[in-house]
Amino acid sequence: MQKARMQHTLSSRKIVVLLLIVAGWWPASAWAGDFETANQFYDQGKYTEAKGAYEKMVEAGQGSANVFYDLGNTDFRLGSAGRAILDYERALALSPRHPEAQANLKLLRERSGAKLLPLSWSEKLAAVLPVDAWSIMASAAGWIFLFGLVLICTSRREDNLGLWSLSLIAAVLCATATLSLRSIGRDQTRAVITAGQTEARLAPAESAGVAEALPAGSQVRVLSERGPWIYCELPGSGRGWIPEDAVEEVRPERS
Repeated sequence: MQKARMQHTLSSRKIVVLLLIVAGWWPASAWAGDFETANQFYDQGKYTEAKGAYEKMVEAGQGSANVFYDLGNTDFRLGSAGRAILDYERALALSPRHPEAQANLKLLRERSGAKLLPLSWSEKLAAVLPVDAWSIMASAAGWIFLFGLVLICTSRREDNLGLWSLSLIAAVLCATATLSLRSIGRDQTRAVITAGQTEARLAPAESAGVAEALPAGSQVRVLSERGPWIYCELPGSGRGWIPEDAVEEVRPERS
């Protein structure tokens, strides 16, 4: 009787493990199939269908760096330089060292004459690694620093040079990662002009004076909204109002 119960328990565990494996494999398999379908549309020159397939993946929460990169290529083929630049920026927001996205973004910016927001050194540093890496670094370095201080305070050894050095390095890394995370947080409001040549206005009205002319793909930083207008920090260090249908934030809602 006991042996039968043990066999039943083992069988149940096997079923649970199998279900967990299938549950983890099925979404990944489905996503891979969607991605392959979108790529096939692109290879066949069916760019409208490819764009729809890539955007469907993004809406479903499958917007990886490669998906946004391929969507950028598709938007470029469809003649939308602004949207292609937005897609490449989104790919780099997820994977800062994506070489193809970096190359295409640079080339397209040069062609369109897109204007860029000035970057501080901390913002340049923050772009080196993805946000998850900075978060892990900040957490790990912070704990190492705290443990180092505890060991220094409780140690009976007079020579604690090694612990002091380790704690100092950890403190510097923690501060650097924290500063980078703050810069990334500020970068959440960065947006891209997706329409063609767009004029930022001094007031939220078409009749208002022009604050700055912005080519497709230019960067702005969203400050506030008022009806169909977005108040933005402009590349020329000024501020102005842009129609909401001409600009879109780099961080998509489902990123």
